[in-house]
Amino acid sequence: MANSDPDADLKTLLQKLDSKSGLELSPSSINSQISPVLSAFLPSAAPSARSLAHLVISKLVSNARPSPAAATASSYESSQETATQNLTRLFSPIIESRLSETSLEEVVPALGLFTALFQIDPATASGIFAKDGVAESIMDVPDLFEGKNGITASQAVAALLSQASGSKPCRPLVQAHAVSWLQDQVRRDTIDPGVRAAAANALTKLSRGTAEDVSSDTMSSLGGPATDNAVEDAKRKDDEEQLAKLMKNLIVNSKEPAKAGQPLTGSSQSILDAVEGLAYSSMDANVKESLSTDTPFLTRLFSLVPPPKKHQTGAKPTVNITSEALPPEGKASVALLYGVCVIVLNLVAFRPKLSEEEKQVDRLKRMTKEGARTGGKLADPDAKEAEEPLELDAAVKRRCKRVLKAGALPALVSMSYRKESEGIRRALGRIFLSLVDDKENRGKIVQGGGVKALQRIIEASFTSLKEAPVAPPPKKPPSKFDSTAAGGSSSSAKSLDPQDLPAIQALAKLSITASPLLLFGPDASSSLDAVNPLSHLLLNPSSTLLQKFESLMALTNLASLGPVLASRVATQKEPGLGTVLNKTETLLLDDNTMVRRAATELICNLVASEDVWERYTGEKADGTRSEESDKVLVNRLRLLLAMADVEDVQTRLAASGALAMLSNARDVSRLMLGKMENGAEKTFRVLVDLIAPSHEEEGGGEDENGGDAPPTPEIQSQLAYRGVVCTRMLLTNLPSDADTLKSVVKAAKSTDLGGALVKALSARENAGNQEMLGAGADALKWLIGKGVEIVI
Repeated sequence: MANSDPDADLKTLLQKLDSKSGLELSPSSINSQISPVLSAFLPSAAPSARSLAHLVISKLVSNARPSPAAATASSYESSQETATQNLTRLFSPIIESRLSETSLEEVVPALGLFTALFQIDPATASGIFAKDGVAESIMDVPDLFEGKNGITASQAVAALLSQASGSKPCRPLVQAHAVSWLQDQVRRDTIDPGVRAAAANALTKLSRGTAEDVSSDTMSSLGGPATDNAVEDAKRKDDEEQLAKLMKNLIVNSKEPAKAGQPLTGSSQSILDAVEGLAYSSMDANVKESLSTDTPFLTRLFSLVPPPKKHQTGAKPTVNITSEALPPEGKASVALLYGVCVIVLNLVAFRPKLSEEEKQVDRLKRMTKEGARTGGKLADPDAKEAEEPLELDAAVKRRCKRVLKAGALPALVSMSYRKESEGIRRALGRIFLSLVDDKENRGKIVQGGGVKALQRIIEASFTSLKEAPVAPPPKKPPSKFDSTAAGGSSSSAKSLDPQDLPAIQALAKLSITASPLLLFGPDASSSLDAVNPLSHLLLNPSSTLLQKFESLMALTNLASLGPVLASRVATQKEPGLGTVLNKTETLLLDDNTMVRRAATELICNLVASEDVWERYTGEKADGTRSEESDKVLVNRLRLLLAMADVEDVQTRLAASGALAMLSNARDVSRLMLGKMENGAEKTFRVLVDLIAPSHEEEGGGEDENGGDAPPTPEIQSQLAYRGVVCTRMLLTNLPSDADTLKSVVKAAKSTDLGGALVKALSARENAGNQEMLGAGADALKWLIGKGVEIVI
């Protein structure tokens, strides 16, 4: 099976497969065509050959399977089944014939091909594995060889069983034919570490997969005999913890790195298998707690991640899809890095917050599981499930701190350069989101390069979406990272997958509590690039209410840097999704108090933008009048006036601040006091309540639920200041229309506007505010001049 130039032969195969005309795919001809692929799975084969072999198999499978875009919905499933049958007939003779051989050069490549097929097309591989005699033939292989050849054969068998254990149809066969052999490999301390790690990985997948199979099956069938699942679960968890301990020790003790350009063997291979196994077992609460308290393990785990190379900081790095080389040489496989990411994610992930509807579904699931355990008797629907202490938020926060202390941040930042891996990007986004949840961690993350790492992850997600091929009908049409430059007339909503949003949410959390100048650069222009992703988080139709809320707060912080940033935020738009400004105005009416507050605060900061100024006042930058109708402008101002009259103090502060600024436009007085229905009466009642509330109580300004407590004297002084300034500008800018003037004077008398101004100006907490005193004096002077009696 030797080949003088296997890479050249494999590349020729790829070219023929690409042409779809130079390679005959049939069981009778494939045996000779596939020879270079089999040679690539020999122990002596170069990593490059194995990479090309994976590509050839992938191309064979993709050519045989129908495209979702080409097939109709009704025929797609049938076409897939036909393709699986054809691929099984294609590969099965190659694998089965060689498994019956007694030569290492025949058996090991067949096992390698079989393992690769599980990774690329599990349906076909599972069909072959389920054929009569295949599982038995596989388990005969270890007995055929001794010494080094025996180790090589056992490694290949263990690797195949690890893949088969991840497939539900194959698990019963592995349980019946291979579990004893796997357990024997794990128990023997003298066995090769690579074999031991692969066997432990297979047993971990088998254990967790079997438990999930049983759980899903009991959801659809109740009423059978009662089983002792509690005892079985306890034993399974204990076995998994022992396997996790073994794999953890294999990682800590395996100091020998793989040699660059050489296939993985021994210690280096055991690292990859152990990492994959721990990625599964670290989902268990006890295992994740044990791993998080083992500093030597965490340190070793993070050392598997190489620092970024110079080419990775610029051009896109090459993908090593076969996971053939390990650090510290800097050629860590995507599979290894993804495994590290999953382990870290399992350690730091918080239990998801469930909605009321999701809680009901979860309760029904628990009732069903309990019914399976008790022979069909459903659990009490009102009984509360005891929470796992190690999954509570406090326990997760402790694990986050341990992971950071052990040196996770440099490893996470380094992995952010692996832009080509969607799995790594998404896992990193969720990891950062968990780590920044605790405000105490945010400073360390910023100092350690976390912001730049998040920006790389986010940019790569947008770039990937932009470059993705569009198939009719597209599930996720491509989008541009800089959505303000997006063109075209498509009305389709172009948005990131929900799994890409956690990275942006993590950036939003950092942007809320830290100055944008600290995060993005020393001047306001450095923050411009952050507007795009944060706006997308707000506009994405899959964003949760929390994500929208945090994007609002982050954008508010950015807009506070000045008119340039405010204008950029205000005009930001996504094709098919609308603009930030429109979405923010919609959220002013949201049922959630905190969301309404955040939306109002953003509007307040956006008033500095010429676009928002014109939108609410009708006044262009050059002083001319816009074409917006009075009715539309009045409706917008009326909404802000309503926000200035809500119970939440912080919302009132923001809304009144926006009105105080907008009232500088001469036309706003006409719109609010003249064009709005009962405008003078409504406006003055709100302003009076801001300036001098009749039921003023001292409080903290915000209660534990988000802000209905009465304002403190300091906050009341701020409210009064805004109210006084707004009153002064509305009165002094009032047009000389007799009817409007008459209604304004009448409303000022009925609401006791003058008395409120006097009360505010004489309040002790306002004594030092000269601007407020001056504005109040101007307003009183106007009222007195119009015949309004002021009682002091």
